[in-house]
Amino acid sequence: MAYLVVTIKEILDQEAFDEYAEKVQPILQKYDGWWVAIEAHHETRAGTWPYVRTVLVEFPSIGRAQQWYDSPEYREIIPLRQRAIDANIVMVRSLRDKE
Repeated sequence: MAYLVVTIKEILDQEAFDEYAEKVQPILQKYDGWWVAIEAHHETRAGTWPYVRTVLVEFPSIGRAQQWYDSPEYREIIPLRQRAIDANIVMVRSLRDKE
C-alpha cells in the first residue's frame, strides 16, 4: 500500500476547490485510490499544524499512486488544483508495500 498525504495551507478559490474535488474523485477511483481521511478540525498534540485541511488517500501500491498522479486525466486538472489550493502533496510508501 501507499498513501498520498495532502496538507492544505490555504484554500485560494472555494469554487475551484469544489470543482477540483468533484473531478478528482472518479480519477482516484480509476487508479484504485480511496479517501481514508479528510480532516479540517485537527487535534494537534505536539508542535504546530499550520494547515487548514489534511487529506489522506490510500492506493494499493506506490506504483499505482504514481500512475494516478502521472495520468493524462489527473494532469489535466492540476492547473485547477493549483488555482484552488496552496498545498503540499507527498507519496508515502507503506512498510507493507513490496513494489
